[in-house]
Parts: sequence; structure tokens; C-alpha cells
Amino acid sequence: MRTKIIVILLFVTMKLISLNITSRIVNVDGEPIKNVIITVNNKAVISQENGNFKIMDVSEEDEINFHKITYKDIILLAGNIKETVVLKDDIITIEGLRIIEQRKRELIGSSEIVVIKTNNNSGSAADILRDNTDLQISGMPLTGEEQKIIFPGYKARHTLVMLDGIPLNKSGTAFDISTIPAEIIESIEVVKGSSSSIGGGGSMGGIININTKRAKDKYVTSFSHTFGSFGLDKHSITLSAANSKFQFYTFIRKSFARNNFEYIPADDPDTLRTRDYNDKSIYDANISIGYSGAFGMISYKLLFQDFFKKLPGNIESLEEYKNSRLSGQSQKHIVNYSTKLDDYKFKTDLHYSLDEALYDNTRLDFPWSGNMFLATLAKNRQLSRGIKVYTEFVSDIFYIDWGGDYRYENFKYTDLNYPTQSIEKVFRENYAVFGKTKLLKKHFPYSTSLVGSVRWDNTTDFKDHTSWKLEPEFSYENYLKIYFSGNVANGYTLPSYYSLFWKGDSHVSGNPDLKPESSLSWQIFSKLEIWNNSFKVTYRYDYIDDLIIWDINSFGKWMPRNLSSAEVENWDFELDLHPLEFLDFKTNFTRSTAINKSKDNPNYGNKIIYTPDYSLDTTLRIKVQKFQGIINYKLTGEQWSNSFQATNEHQLPAYDLLNASSQYSIEWKDFKFTPAIRINNIFNKLYEIYVHIPQPGLNWEMNLGIEYKI
Repeated sequence: MRTKIIVILLFVTMKLISLNITSRIVNVDGEPIKNVIITVNNKAVISQENGNFKIMDVSEEDEINFHKITYKDIILLAGNIKETVVLKDDIITIEGLRIIEQRKRELIGSSEIVVIKTNNNSGSAADILRDNTDLQISGMPLTGEEQKIIFPGYKARHTLVMLDGIPLNKSGTAFDISTIPAEIIESIEVVKGSSSSIGGGGSMGGIININTKRAKDKYVTSFSHTFGSFGLDKHSITLSAANSKFQFYTFIRKSFARNNFEYIPADDPDTLRTRDYNDKSIYDANISIGYSGAFGMISYKLLFQDFFKKLPGNIESLEEYKNSRLSGQSQKHIVNYSTKLDDYKFKTDLHYSLDEALYDNTRLDFPWSGNMFLATLAKNRQLSRGIKVYTEFVSDIFYIDWGGDYRYENFKYTDLNYPTQSIEKVFRENYAVFGKTKLLKKHFPYSTSLVGSVRWDNTTDFKDHTSWKLEPEFSYENYLKIYFSGNVANGYTLPSYYSLFWKGDSHVSGNPDLKPESSLSWQIFSKLEIWNNSFKVTYRYDYIDDLIIWDINSFGKWMPRNLSSAEVENWDFELDLHPLEFLDFKTNFTRSTAINKSKDNPNYGNKIIYTPDYSLDTTLRIKVQKFQGIINYKLTGEQWSNSFQATNEHQLPAYDLLNASSQYSIEWKDFKFTPAIRINNIFNKLYEIYVHIPQPGLNWEMNLGIEYKI
């Protein structure tokens, strides 16, 4: 009898300490993952359509394994499993593309996609791209300064910047990528190659798609403080929460910087002067809310920025723009909805963007204070809204995505001192339909694929434009991997509102006769991979009609005009080595030529201004347990600042930069401390990327991030 009682008590005790686990599996975006194989103690279950799963009678110390192809396997102790289990994407190489599987819905159909995963605690999208790509970034690398992305041989307006697949550029304009905080970025996709058939106008050079963070854990709170050179001071706080159906993520940051660096004046090269009247003060607020239910998934994002920036102008016109300033607000609203029906996925994206700014240059001293073209007090307002509806079907060998979108934009410029200089509201509407398809055939060890995409755009005041792209590819995979691929495509970019309608001052004027730019592009590449090391060679050729350039006319005024044609060629050599588990080495060399091919132009055969002849980008990355260090070296070649190139007077010299950063993570209970330091321009080079606009020398910043997670 005693034995029976003991056995019964043991059985009851085991039941009391055993666990019945009910949870849900999602990806990093909070989307449910079905058919995940969950194994424990020789038992296995499979997650349902909504990602839910249940495991009965396990102990806290049992190890539970989660497995699904295209996701990284994870093993969790049963006692540590929360309401949501997050599987991270396994970055895979498929037919020559480095892609994240669940993101191919937006960007599949490009011959080159590079995915950058990030865990930055401070900075902006510009800092992430500066550390991880060979792309040229125009503008000063300081907080609050405008920074734009340039693909080799192209202009910044030819880079389309997207946020979770939503275009951010206003028509014909470059986007200031420094306005996207690093703290809200999960990853960045860099699409090299003409991509108008994917993103529409403005993507002749390529696409930058920024994927934002979503809450993954039950509760997370983090705080960050950054300080550094030139009065830099930033504070930020992040709050997030998630369960099986709901996720909430919010980020708030206040930034201030004097940006009063020293430079060498052209009129006295033996002295140093200070870049005064250059203060920047910025407030950022970002919110992301998502809900998943039987009806599908819906999410809302808000990006808000309030800014005050002093704009001292170029160093040849300091008195003309003394104490000039720009203040205003920017808000971007994005709503996404998606649902699945068998193998089909239906999606709808809505977006609304409003940018308002006040430019004030009324604090001038005599004699400039009475100049109507300089003493400006004016408001600028730009609005954009649109909707995109599309569906996709994915199988092992076939992919198709088709849909349509609508976009409305308007622009208004109001001069409060001189109303005759105002620009009345102008608007632009765009209707588009698009389709993408891909065929993949594998016959080990060979694979072949063909991707085709097409897009038709109808835009107010301009002719219809049909964009297309074809991409064949062949690969061999055995002990090594060899890829041969290429593409041929066309593209276009519309003139911006400023280029068309700017009424002008003593230095600048718009041109209402501008035509859209168009291009025919092709590129080929070959890539060899051995044991996670790779070498790649790419050749790209673009012939551009009606390229818009800003140049000085016969009256000494800067004005945009169309070249009848231009030719751009790029050779790109990339080496990626992983000699040790903790060591990565990557170097990229690009040789670019951009030539004026307008036979009726006096500058025929000359190089397009502000296009470096070559660039070298080398990065050494060390990661040992909780420590990570990065050393980056950049060399940028000579570039012309004037179309008249008979002498070297207007050629900016080559310059090189050495940057370094490091961070270390310390975990204690539910807290995580991450001190980091970054040093830019270690050689203290004083250089220019635009004439009379100096760049900062040696500068640094330190950051302390504190995270509390439940």
C-alpha cells in the first residue's frame, strides 16, 4: 500500500511540475510561420496556418528544437518559451542573389540584392550604408546634415529610397537618407541596377529599401545617450511590446549638434577657420503598431520629425547666407494590410507624406539685407499620398507578382517678403500597373532562371512610359559555386518641381522646358564562391537620353538643362573573405566613367561633373563573443566640378578616409549594456566633395545603450 501511495504521489508531482506550452511562431516582421517542425523528447508537432502550436507534458529543462527551411534553427529550453517564438531568416544564396526569403515579395527581379542586417544603437541609415557598402554618400557625415545615396556614375536623384516597400522620394528629387534613424532599422536591401520596372521613376541607378523593426519580445525598454565632436548630444528611448497577435514599437529621440568644425579657406590656405552658424536641432518620433488575426495582418507606421537647421551656405558666400535657417516638420504615415488564400498572398499599402518648411535668410547685414533674391522668408510645402494593391504567388519553380498603384503629389512655394517670387500650387498624378515573374529550373549541379518585369506609368504633363527588365542566370554548384548572370533594362526619372518651376535668384533658376531622363542599361557579372569566400566582377553600361545637369549659363546663373545623351560605364571588382570565424574582410574597387555624348554641345566628350573616376572601399570586421570592431578605409578619385575641362582648375583632388568603430555588450540579468565608440576621418583629412563646401576633419562619438527585456 505504501508503495502505491508513493507511486501515486510521484505521478501527481510529475504532473504538477510538467508544462503544457501554447505559443505562436512568427518571423522578424511578426508574420505567422506555418509548417515549422517542433521536436522534443522524440515527439514532434507542426505549427498551424496562424503559427500556433501546443506541446503537452514537458519539463522546464527539456530542449525544444524549431526547424524550417529558409529560417535559422533554434533550440529553446521549455521553461524559457514565451507567448511568441521568433525565427530569424536564414540569408541564403539563390541563383546569384543574396536575399531574405520573406522579402522577395518586394524586390525579387533584381540582378543584385545585398542585405545588410544591423543592430546600430545610434546614427542613421546613412551611417549604416557608409559602413557596409561602397556607395558614395554626398553631404557632411554629421548629425542633421543632408546626406544622399549615389550609385557609381549616377546622381543622387537616380536612387529610389523605399521604406518597407513604399517610395519616399518626391518625383525627381534625391531623398535625405539621414532622416531615417538607425534605431528603427531592422535591415537594408541594396538593389544595384536599373530598376524602374520594379520601383517606377527615379530608380535608374538602383533602389535602397529600408525594413523597419517590429516588436519581438513581450516587453523591451531601451535608452541611449550619444555625445561627441562639435557639440553632438543625442538622447533616445525605445519601448516595445508583443504577444501572439499584437505588436507595438515606438522610438523617440532628441538630437543637437553645433557642427562647428574647422576648414581651410580658399583665400588663405595657411590658416584654419571655423564653420560657424551651423547648429542643428532635431526631434524624431516613430511608432509601429501591428495586429494579426484570422482576417490577415494589418499594421500602421508613423515617422515624424521636427527640425531646426542653420544653413551657412558655401564658404565663398558666407555673408550672403549669414544666419540663414530652415525649420519645419515632416510626417510619413504608412498602412499595410495582407492576407493569404492558399498559395496566394494579397496586399494593400497606403501612404501619406507631408513636408513643411520655413526658410529664413532675413538676418543679413548691409548691403545684403536689401537684396530681394537673398533676404528670403518663404514657406515650402510638399504632399504625397497613394495606394498600392498587388498579389503574389510563389512555388518552388515559379513566382508571379502583379498589381497597380496610384500616387498624387503637390508642391507649393510661398515667398512671404516678395509674393511675385511665389510658385502657386502645382500637382502631379501617377497611375501604374506592373507585373513580375520568375522561372527557376534546377538540375543538380546546374540551375537556370529567367526573371522578367514590366511596368506602365501614366503621369500628369508627361508622356506614358513603359519600363521593362529581363534577367537570365546560370549557376553551377558543387565543391565551389560559379554564377553567370546579367540583365537588360530601361529606366526613367521625371524632373523635380524645383528644377522645373524655381523662379530664381541671383545664383539659381529653374527650367520649365526640361524633359524626363531615360536610359537603356545592361550589365553582366560573374561570381566565384569557395568555402564562404567570394570574388565577383561586374560590368555595367548605361546610355542616357536627356540627362539633366545643373550648369552655369552665359549669364553666370546655375540652371538645369537636358543633355541630348550621356554614356556611363562601370567596372566593379568585389572580394569577400572569411579567413577566420571571427574575422571578415571585404574590399570593392569601382572604375567609373560618365561622358557627355551630346554632339551639339561644346563640352562633348567631357566627363559629367561630380562623378569620381574611381573608388575603393575596404572593411575589416572583427567579432569575438560580445565584442565587435570595424575598420573601414575609403578612397575616392578625382572629380570635375565644371563641364569646361580644358585645365585642371575645376578638378577636385582624390581623398581617402579611415573610420573605425567598436562596441561591447554586457548582459546582467534582464539588462543589456552596450557601450560603443566611433571615430571618423582618423587621418584628419580636410577635403571637399562639392566645391566651396568643406567636409569635417577628425571627429568622434561615444554611445551608451541600455536595454531592459522581459
